[in-house]
Amino acid sequence: MFTRKALVYRIIGAASGLLMAAGNMQGSLAPLQAVALIPVFCLGASRRVRHRDVLSAGVYMGFGYILPQLALLRFPIPVTLVLLIHFTILMMALAAGSAYLLRKGTILSSFAVGALLVLLDWANFTVLPMWGEAQSLGRCWSSYPYLIQFTSLTGITGIISVLGTLQALAVNFMMRPKLRVRMFAAAIILLGICVAANLAVRSERPVDKLKVAAVGWTYTGLANEVNPQTAEGFECLFARPVEKAAEAGARLVVSGELGFYIDKFSRGEWLERFGGIARRHNVFLVIGYLNAELNEDRLLFMNPEGEVLLEYAKTYLIPFENYHRGTGQISFIEIEGVRAGGMVCHDDNFTSLSRKCGRGEAGVVVVPTLDWAQVKSAHLQSSIHRAIESRYAVVRAAINGISAIISSTGEVLAQQDHFAEGPGYLVAEVPVYEHANLFSIVGHWPVVVSVVFLAVCIGRAFELKRKSSKQKLQGKEQENG
Repeated sequence: MFTRKALVYRIIGAASGLLMAAGNMQGSLAPLQAVALIPVFCLGASRRVRHRDVLSAGVYMGFGYILPQLALLRFPIPVTLVLLIHFTILMMALAAGSAYLLRKGTILSSFAVGALLVLLDWANFTVLPMWGEAQSLGRCWSSYPYLIQFTSLTGITGIISVLGTLQALAVNFMMRPKLRVRMFAAAIILLGICVAANLAVRSERPVDKLKVAAVGWTYTGLANEVNPQTAEGFECLFARPVEKAAEAGARLVVSGELGFYIDKFSRGEWLERFGGIARRHNVFLVIGYLNAELNEDRLLFMNPEGEVLLEYAKTYLIPFENYHRGTGQISFIEIEGVRAGGMVCHDDNFTSLSRKCGRGEAGVVVVPTLDWAQVKSAHLQSSIHRAIESRYAVVRAAINGISAIISSTGEVLAQQDHFAEGPGYLVAEVPVYEHANLFSIVGHWPVVVSVVFLAVCIGRAFELKRKSSKQKLQGKEQENG
């Protein structure tokens, strides 16, 4: 039977979880994450609350965070159960760990909470990389790209560090009156660093620009749908939109993932068809298709002469795909002096690939995509982060999802939800930055810093405890002596 206090603790945990989840379900609600952890942090910081009650709050925080998202995303039952267990354990670890640290009541302990949250979030999308960085707790902040330009230095874990540290400082500010000036000053300094980093990144000027286009549609295989495999469907869904995009000045046109089915018998015919369009309109094409012979989900780059420049096979498959995996080798082409690379759909949820594009100094990255209605917005949120982190523009052509052209600052220059608006094309001019940035080169360095920082803090705590125990023992010996 629940006591009244136990019920309150569970409600507090669930409230924190719901506030953390709100932005992931509706991007504009991301700022709620800036206060979401405060209720559970306050609970943990109080020495009057038992550890088992803190853990209980963590369980309900996990439920509050993941259950609404699972209801929205409608994953298969095995995936749902795995994610439910995974995030519940994650939130329990956060509740228990933050309680241990916050009861120290110091500025260092507040920063240690931020470090703990970084490690947990990194473990979240690394130990169980089902959806890659799309699993990150901070995914929704791509709805406010100008606030997170510093992630081109830190990656998405930089957002997590700031969120955890600021809320820990706020809790210590409320509960440690003697330290309020120091806590406030530390928060101002941290925010100042973020603002300065944002301004420094934004001050960089592009070295080039390129007009690009994305072509997308919906296709579920129903009998009355326009089929891109037929002559009529090809003309309606692909050829005509490419023509219009070229007339608007696009030099690169990208189509969606698995837009075409090509086997070894029809390959020559398909390449000639694509090549004729490339030559007629003098454009580079990126075609997403199924290579039926090799059972690979591929994209190919074709130049304006109709020649295939390179092909790439999807590396990261979602749990219910059975294609052969690619090698993860990223190659590049030149389009009027601009380097362009490519990934396929789920690949852009993994920085192990996106950073290769950044290190290769790609100015534009194409991402043929195939989503479904429940995940389209979540996947777009994640895609925007990759553009900011590695400083390249993204041309995202979708089937059954949202096509978008995204600048390297995370601004969505054009987008179209094909479920709501039907088939179509987007055209936009993107600024190009060519040099490799810090995150692309170094990766998730905040994780390493967090490990070292936590180790030092915990070691220091044990040393102080050892000294305190030694002094008490000496005091008793003196009393007895």
